[in-house]
Amino acid sequence: MTSPNAIHLVGATIVPGAKRPVITGDILIVGQHIAAVGGDLSAEARAAGAQVLDCRERLAIPGFVNAHTHSNESFEQGFYDALPLEVWLLWKYPPAAIARLPERVHYLRTMLLAIQCVRSGITTVQDDLINQLSDPAAFDGSAAAYRDLGLRANVTTSIWDKPPLASLLWTDELMTPEQKRDIGNLPSVHWRDQIALFERNAGKWDGAGAGRIRTILGPVGPQWCSDDLLQVVTEISVNRRCPVHTHTLESRMHAVQGEALYGTTIIEHLHRLGVLQPHFTLNHAVWLTDTDIERIGAAGCSITHNPLSNLKLGSGVARVRDMLSAGIAVGLGTDGTSTSDRADAFRSLGMAALLHRVADQDYETWVTADDAFEMATLGAARTAGLADVVGVIEPGRLADITLIDRTDYGLIPLKRPVSQLAYAVNSDAVRTVIVDGRVVMLERELTTIDEVSIKAEIREEAERYLRDHVPLMELQAAKYESYYRAAHMRAAGIPVPADGAPIRVGCTCHPVSMPLTGR
Repeated sequence: MTSPNAIHLVGATIVPGAKRPVITGDILIVGQHIAAVGGDLSAEARAAGAQVLDCRERLAIPGFVNAHTHSNESFEQGFYDALPLEVWLLWKYPPAAIARLPERVHYLRTMLLAIQCVRSGITTVQDDLINQLSDPAAFDGSAAAYRDLGLRANVTTSIWDKPPLASLLWTDELMTPEQKRDIGNLPSVHWRDQIALFERNAGKWDGAGAGRIRTILGPVGPQWCSDDLLQVVTEISVNRRCPVHTHTLESRMHAVQGEALYGTTIIEHLHRLGVLQPHFTLNHAVWLTDTDIERIGAAGCSITHNPLSNLKLGSGVARVRDMLSAGIAVGLGTDGTSTSDRADAFRSLGMAALLHRVADQDYETWVTADDAFEMATLGAARTAGLADVVGVIEPGRLADITLIDRTDYGLIPLKRPVSQLAYAVNSDAVRTVIVDGRVVMLERELTTIDEVSIKAEIREEAERYLRDHVPLMELQAAKYESYYRAAHMRAAGIPVPADGAPIRVGCTCHPVSMPLTGR
């Protein structure tokens, strides 16, 4: 008699983790954990009453960890093109045009992203859920979707407290009086209320889904948060060992803002505040100086790398090799599906392995497929506070495992599995996904939901969102684009300390550099 709490993976080709030898043999899962790896485990499996999965034509890898994404963008895949970050933000999050949605819509929007994640072999998601209205329904819907599908998920509570105009530069010069008045009159939620929402979300959801769901802290970005708020967040994080994820130096504008707001780089300011600590993760971190990288490494912080969105938004190329050399844990993310446009681990894996060769002819320094695979597994697990429990296939760890079709054309013949996964295979090769010792996808069939009916409901709500909400969003965004475009172009001509990195591409839109004057 088989046990629902034990699974015997027979005869798999096992990639235990990044830069570890490939082996052939069995994997025994008992309950939520990996009980044994390698060799013939038939006797142990029989004793456990394990369900048998024939894996002789399967490649077993640690489940990917999506280090950074935004499920709230899932109804806008592929909507925007050729927009830099700040202008894209205007169109995605236009002032006074974000609608309060029912909890079920948040659920369905997250479920769309979650299904894409599972189908590309992702077992853990870090959802930086941007919740501008501080609406509990947004968090509840998103967390419930991950729970129901069976994924492991860290979900942020968005936090910020600066008035909308406080972080914007050159408003007196570049904004019309009407634009300035309208943005200045936008309502805001006090940071204490946002911390209270975090406590409410944590109280309701931490440990849900048999321990798979966790609430984490999400100050949206240092330039949008007061120093007092960042220090309160840090105190909570340190006391509870709770991850903090914040968007930092994603774009050149962020670097310009740092100099204007603090008189130094944003990283130096965070260092002086004392908020750089091992539970602190910087999302993107493209515009770093050498000293910034040293500071981050010394503090034990992590970074999420999101190459697809950085390229689409023209934000730049992160200094990943320098980060890794400084001992920084780097986790690979897909970013939101309105900037990378699909929550597909394989697209991000291949791009991360290739992108960093554009600036250095010394090929011995290039980021490799092995590096990218580590970022997608153990590195990303570190950004989630899960490095001791996921990211590697070995006894005692949680059983988060993805099974790949060894007969996929990209794996014929199988010589270097990790390189072939990065360069020759796409997510169609993912056959089975196991999370927490539970099969959530078996031979491409989702086992925890009725995919046909949920997909129909997702389509219906997405079409309604497109019809009922997007026109107003576009109308509002168009009212303010003149300022955001002008501010972006001005920032493009202002020197910043990170300009010295060899991967920086000079701006051709200004014949001479412009000074940082006149906020």
